[in-house]
Amino acid sequence: MNARAWQPWGASESKITSRHRDRMAVVYVRQSSRQQVLEHRESTRLQYALVERAAGLGWARSRIV
Repeated sequence: MNARAWQPWGASESKITSRHRDRMAVVYVRQSSRQQVLEHRESTRLQYALVERAAGLGWARSRIV
């Protein structure tokens, strides 16, 4: 399995409507210590991938904060 392609969230595109996309997509990335970032790179990558996930679900980049 390609580790880069796997994401912990399933395919939920069919549940997202234009009403959802009219709202802002707010992505929270928790602040980690330097040691946490170095030791848990996958967790960091997944947090930042949430922005790409929102864009992939149809939110305009200008609506993702």
